Amino acid sequence: MENKLISFGDKAIDFTYQTPYGKTSTLEEKVQKADKTFLIFLRYYGCTICQLDIRAYRENYQKFLDKDAQILLVLQSAPATIAESITEEELRFEVACDPEGKLYDLYQVGAARSKLGLASIKTIRKIQAAKKLGLEHGAYEGNELQLPAVFLLDRGMNVVYAHRAKNAGDMPEIADLLAKL
Repeated sequence: MENKLISFGDKAIDFTYQTPYGKTSTLEEKVQKADKTFLIFLRYYGCTICQLDIRAYRENYQKFLDKDAQILLVLQSAPATIAESITEEELRFEVACDPEGKLYDLYQVGAARSKLGLASIKTIRKIQAAKKLGLEHGAYEGNELQLPAVFLLDRGMNVVYAHRAKNAGDMPEIADLLAKL
């Protein structure tokens, strides 16, 4: 029997995760630390589009905190890959390392059928912006065709917003995320 696609109004599924810095926690414990939690699925740390998004989340994280919100970012990267690239203090929010893609499967965050399926005008613009900032592609990890997604959860583990990307660049802008709070 196939799991029901998690969407607005559903209960989020709890899971245990490991951060790049050796901490272990559960989603349920995490959501108790703020009024709202963005559970964001990106591809992997070496992906330049993901680096661009992570940079935007880091630079704007205080705006989330000011609204009693937090981010839990899920990446297909191994803990060591992230820990070697960025310190916990620089990152500012927690990352759940999922190199085997189990959380992507649990939340039914799909993949594109081909590399062409990852592309869009927004994807191209993000790649150009990343290059302009000097961001370089790192190690390939996980499913190269993985699509991103974002779920907004309240303290009761209720999904109050869900977005599954149609391509690699199809993620809400920071202002759009903040407007959901």
